[in-house]
Amino acid sequence: MTRAINLISLVQAQEFLSAAEYEKYVSRHGIAMRANEVTDLRSMVDELRASQPAGRAFDRFHVGYQIPQIGKEFDLLKFGENYHVNLELKSDCDHAKMERQLRRNKYYLSYLGLECYFVSYSSSARKFFALDRDGNLVEVAAKDVGEMLSSQVVDDSLLIDERFNPSNYLVSPFNSPDKFLLGQYFLTAQQEDVKNQISALFAGHAPNVFIALTGAAGTGKTLLAYDIVNRMTGTGRSPLIVHCGKLNSGHDALIASGWRIISVKDVARVALGSFGCILIDEAQRIRSTQFEAVVAEVVRVNGRCIFSYDRSQTLADHETRSNISALIEAIPNVSKFALSEKIRTNKEIASFIKAFVRKSRGIKIPDSGNIQLIYFRTTEDATRHVSSLSGSEWKVIKFTPSQYNREHHATYSEGVLTTSHDVIGQEFDGVAVMVDRFFDYNEEGVLVYTGGAYYQPAKMLFQNMTRARSRLQVIIINNPRMLSACMDIFV
Repeated sequence: MTRAINLISLVQAQEFLSAAEYEKYVSRHGIAMRANEVTDLRSMVDELRASQPAGRAFDRFHVGYQIPQIGKEFDLLKFGENYHVNLELKSDCDHAKMERQLRRNKYYLSYLGLECYFVSYSSSARKFFALDRDGNLVEVAAKDVGEMLSSQVVDDSLLIDERFNPSNYLVSPFNSPDKFLLGQYFLTAQQEDVKNQISALFAGHAPNVFIALTGAAGTGKTLLAYDIVNRMTGTGRSPLIVHCGKLNSGHDALIASGWRIISVKDVARVALGSFGCILIDEAQRIRSTQFEAVVAEVVRVNGRCIFSYDRSQTLADHETRSNISALIEAIPNVSKFALSEKIRTNKEIASFIKAFVRKSRGIKIPDSGNIQLIYFRTTEDATRHVSSLSGSEWKVIKFTPSQYNREHHATYSEGVLTTSHDVIGQEFDGVAVMVDRFFDYNEEGVLVYTGGAYYQPAKMLFQNMTRARSRLQVIIINNPRMLSACMDIFV
């Protein structure tokens, strides 16, 4: 987290302190600037000082701040009671790039609920440019920028991280279909890079193109895959999405807007060769016979196909045994892309889940209140607690039951409607999960389930937990060992 700093102080520290003293000074403020960025900043400060604004115009700036989890970075931010200010530093004077960046910044800062000014400074031109009311880039005088900074009433009432809620920017095609359809989202730099590479492959002259797109929960894999499909829809190339799970309300909204989406169980009824591209979403769950049929048809028509999957998110024994990920990666000339940057999951929750499913990792995390541990001795008390949880705050997810046998987990989750299979690919601000007495760790410290069940409770519990964006509640029923293991994760 950055600390606010005076810009004149920053450039003078870089110029007159020793390298070691300067590094210690900026490190204390959470600032990491390259030499050319300091040069651009010094040029901007000189231009502003020549217009003689008030001294407070240079004070209380956050330098190089990144929104937690998102990775979106701003060169300079200054918060006020009357308005906020965003300044971006540029060496060149590319107006189109400036306008795109400031418009993107406007999207991210619009959630702060206060007017904001967006300004870009070009050190090569020694000029300022800003977004006008219509979102167009216009040149502005240094004197006007100085007056705007001098007139701001600085507001330091909140820590900078408290101003930004990452969930505002983490758009899901399923949970926020309206925002997705309106294009009210942005991809990270890594997502954009992968998207451009896949688009280039699709636009090439290869007889057929297979893409393996992988990523763990929280990396934005689904958003990227659906964004690529959305782009193809706009070019009239008629894509098809095959979802390897139950269709949800988000799918229904996309279908209502004209998207072609089917469940994998219907894939044999569709003429796959008539589509410009096929996206197989949650492909780790496709059956091997269905997989072979899709590949054969794509090869026959010289088509394009994306397999989007997370090999760790299998729920049934047959899915694990099929090892579809290995079959995908064995397709001749398949192009592989892996998303690694976590953009959705709260970092504390992500670390907790890693420690929870494999105790032997020895991961320790601070307790900042995002994870609640609740212990009940009896099933009845746990059930009463679950029924009292507010549906607007918590999504309670139970294990998918067997269609044939009565399983233990059904005794404490009968009133819960949402199953592990219902939430495939979705995300929620608050998630509540249940851990019963049959959960334990094996000799290698890996989470296991010792009771009987058709689907794999340990893997379902992992998936259920990874649906959480901001808060996770772990309800432990008559299992002191698991309670102790959970508490030991925190320092």
